[in-house]
Amino acid sequence: MFKIKGSTIHCSRGDGGTISLKIPYTDVNNYIKYEDNEATPNVYWYDSKNNVLYDSNYEESSVSIDTLTMVLYEFKVGDKITFNIYLKGGYDKEPLLSKDIIVETVGDNIDIPLTEEEMTFGKISNKAVTYWYDITLNEDNTVVCYNENGAKEFIQYPAKGDEE
Repeated sequence: MFKIKGSTIHCSRGDGGTISLKIPYTDVNNYIKYEDNEATPNVYWYDSKNNVLYDSNYEESSVSIDTLTMVLYEFKVGDKITFNIYLKGGYDKEPLLSKDIIVETVGDNIDIPLTEEEMTFGKISNKAVTYWYDITLNEDNTVVCYNENGAKEFIQYPAKGDEE
């Protein structure tokens, strides 16, 4: 099993999967950038915490967000994505798993493939174990991490028939 619900990753020990990463463009307020489909697009900023849409002057807008397109970071050839898994509460320790992906194609989406072998990190357990994870872009911009909503969790479940 490998599935993602919200920002939580659920994985059975030894099962591989793929994380599809898209990075919304945000401002200093952490508002997400949107544009309409006009020839010269109008810019909007969405405060997802308070569910409020603002125009480019940061005045509340009556436009429906459903009619807008989210602006995403455009990955460049050579960008480096790093996916790390840590012990719960262990951001100050070395990661249990660290995987680097070098972008080879321009686009607004990058896949982080995780192999069956990579998903055997940590100690074998007969119950679910919660780890923390983060994702960085070019080693200096953490794009998925512990934030005001708490840690990003990676929950590893025992593998069926794992005898190690």
